[in-house]
Amino acid sequence: MNYDNLGKEIIDLVGGENNISSLEHCATRLRFVLKDTDQADNSKINELPKVLQVVEQGRQFQIIISNDVANVYDAIVKNYSIGQTYAKEENESGKRNIINIIFSYISGTFSPLLPALAGSGMLKALLEILKSLNWINDKGATFAILNATSNAVFYFLPIFIGMSASKKLNVNPYIGGVVAASLLEPSFTNLLKSEENLTFIGRSLVVTDFASTVFSLLIAIAIYAPLERLLKRWVPKVLQLFLVPMLSLIIMVPLTVLVFGPFSEYVSSGIGIDYMLGFSRILTGVIIASFWPFLVVLGVH
Repeated sequence: MNYDNLGKEIIDLVGGENNISSLEHCATRLRFVLKDTDQADNSKINELPKVLQVVEQGRQFQIIISNDVANVYDAIVKNYSIGQTYAKEENESGKRNIINIIFSYISGTFSPLLPALAGSGMLKALLEILKSLNWINDKGATFAILNATSNAVFYFLPIFIGMSASKKLNVNPYIGGVVAASLLEPSFTNLLKSEENLTFIGRSLVVTDFASTVFSLLIAIAIYAPLERLLKRWVPKVLQLFLVPMLSLIIMVPLTVLVFGPFSEYVSSGIGIDYMLGFSRILTGVIIASFWPFLVVLGVH
């Protein structure tokens, strides 16, 4: 399959490179934000090889390609000046559609991580099968190495989230990764064991375990993105190389520790399950089951 040719045909049929505001992909779809969707020829796109369906959702023009989507996306960004950009999504009245923006941000953050999450999850399942069949010694080094491999992406998920979310919002992904890594560094995690009343520059500190967390980092990077742009406008260019990252870290890490982490904990504990159980166990089951996928995505489950 010549993905370069397929990519060229897709770009031509959506109205050309100049008609594209942004492009990203998830596990199965190319997600375009087009300046004018009327320029796209849906019927001809549907006839292309590998294309399963065209879907228009919100302001996104989605082309479902299934497992080959990453290859087609790579071919497009290789040959055109198109990539993941943080486009302002608007509804028909011209105002920002906040729901579309939020879900675009979340899906754009997780989409690049899906292979790592899926591969690690399947390896974890395979290890459980091998252990239950007694085909592997769960006390041995072989199991320990493979188990560490399957656990790594989940334990260090904040770092991956920080980098992926930063890339989605077009800011430095490595600073986003450092913000998250700071919360997993032993100097910080050792504070979890402290029984003292901790403070940070005089403010009471509620230490949160950020391992495997999602919600806190999604909020933190959403704040970091405009902060970086603001600093780049204020800081002289000759000083930006070190001063913008330094100020970003000095502001974002304490802010995440003091505000976003505890907020995530309060949201998690404030769902009100105990109250709902006292009111109706059946209704509680229905409500929690309905919202559970969203709670998992936000990391407050």
